[in-house]
Amino acid sequence: MASIRAYTARNGIRTWAVLYRHGSRQRSLTFATEQAAERFRDLVRLLGPEGALNSLRSEVPDDRLTVDDLATQFLEWKARDVTARTMTDYRRDYTNWIKPWLGHRAAESVDEGDVQRLVDHMATRLSPKSVADRHMLLHSMFHFGKAKSRGLVTHNPCLETDLPKRVRKPPKGTTVPEFAAIVAAAKARNIDAHDLIVFLGETGWRFSEGTALDVGHVEDDGGDVWVTVGQVFRIDGAGRQVLSVDEAKSYAGFRRIRLFPASAAVVRRRLVGKAPGDLVFTNSRGRPWNQNTFLRETWPRIVQDAQLGERKPTPHWLRHMHVAVLSAAGAPPQEIQRRIGHESIQTTINVYGGMIGDISDGVVDKASAIMAGRRAAAGVAPVVVRGQVVPPGQALN
Repeated sequence: MASIRAYTARNGIRTWAVLYRHGSRQRSLTFATEQAAERFRDLVRLLGPEGALNSLRSEVPDDRLTVDDLATQFLEWKARDVTARTMTDYRRDYTNWIKPWLGHRAAESVDEGDVQRLVDHMATRLSPKSVADRHMLLHSMFHFGKAKSRGLVTHNPCLETDLPKRVRKPPKGTTVPEFAAIVAAAKARNIDAHDLIVFLGETGWRFSEGTALDVGHVEDDGGDVWVTVGQVFRIDGAGRQVLSVDEAKSYAGFRRIRLFPASAAVVRRRLVGKAPGDLVFTNSRGRPWNQNTFLRETWPRIVQDAQLGERKPTPHWLRHMHVAVLSAAGAPPQEIQRRIGHESIQTTINVYGGMIGDISDGVVDKASAIMAGRRAAAGVAPVVVRGQVVPPGQALN
């Protein structure tokens, strides 16, 4: 470990010494500024004493743009396009992982080897996905700086990095019979949880979206019921659940969809006596659902009552089930993508497209039939989720 001690000489000059162990000996290195001392201390922690000293020797004082300077400009520019929550994540990842390693370096001096060493270091502590996320942040910074309109750097050293391999697991989802068992168990135990579960299963919405639905974002024309994502629940820096208006996970998250009959009936029943700003789904005390409490107490008891054997579904499995049902009903990928609010890196999505687009009426009817166990009448194929087949015509009651 390395630590910093401040010293004040008789003439009033203040210096900072970094104390660290190199081999079997305790050593120290003095710096004129606290910032320089902190930087060397962080390098010792990251690279070890020898690596930190080598890095210090290789530094050539100049007035070139540093990686810290590049990060500041990039994050200020990026703040126009992403949410405050996302910016907080970007700043945290940069401060914790990139800044201690490269922040003091001239951006133009960073090469592919520097980036690879950083990635290899992160791979010893983080999952492959987390490493890739932080590498993408650094990549985006240099891509931003290399643009001809800016000319901050002449190259991007992140283009040839060998990232740790990610083992992709197939998404898990409940089968339709499992969903029916969960719904029945919820109805017997907790009607408020039952209503929320039916809604999540028939919309594919995330928990943070479904629990934040308010009366003002429900449209009922007497025939169909439509709902729109207009707000979500987020966890703030203090770990509290807060309601965020106009802040979906992505721009495609702002979407308007038509409900299946079962969830439409649930929503209609829950609207009675409520004002436009009231939440549609609340717990038995009329308060907003807390995700941690729901996952820790409510959901496990319902799943236990459903008697699903070795299967231990989570509420997010309902989202994957919804996708499987839509696919079995014949919905094309573009309609599924818009209904569940996924942002696609392959398709340019109009900022309003997710709000006005929905799957066709025929798909809603067929998918609803699948959920009700009437596949034979609907004329669609069985639903397969992780190798389990729901036989055509199987009753769910």
